[in-house]
Amino acid sequence: MFQHEPDERVMVLLSGRVKVARADDSGRELVLSIRDPGDLLGELAFINREPRIATVTALEPLEVLVMPVDAFRAHLETTPGVAVRLLAVVARRFRESTLRRLQFAALDTMGRLAARLVELADRYGEPVDGGVKVASPLTQDELATWTGASRAGVSQALQACRELGWIETGRRHVVVRDLEALRMRSR
Repeated sequence: MFQHEPDERVMVLLSGRVKVARADDSGRELVLSIRDPGDLLGELAFINREPRIATVTALEPLEVLVMPVDAFRAHLETTPGVAVRLLAVVARRFRESTLRRLQFAALDTMGRLAARLVELADRYGEPVDGGVKVASPLTQDELATWTGASRAGVSQALQACRELGWIETGRRHVVVRDLEALRMRSR
């Protein structure tokens, strides 16, 4: 799915993860979210029949169910329970975007990074001795744009978190040693 593309289909992500990102006027990619199995993709373009606001890119091999918008609309009209679930998805995403905007306004780079690390640990973390290991699907540049900061700012914040003993970093993974400290810093 590509930014500015007309709404032709919706997808249900059955397996794998994707990133949802928007390019700004200068072409810089801004990561908006990561979507997981079970997530619906393309619902905004479907609902308001306007072009897509972001590009969806696979982070790993995917299995998806693709539905033409007319077939999806017909299914919603005959299956009210699915329509209610769609409403819940849209409401949850609206809430997430509102909370993220509040974080951008209220938190510094380290606080926003802490919030993203907590989210990654909660969603993808696996318990290991003395912490939670998160295999990151994002590069450091992507983590920076998801955090709403520069790569240099995120690099400094990661260094500070390492020095505080909150995390350990490795190639494409983070071990969270003090999840509660990150939670507190993200508030």
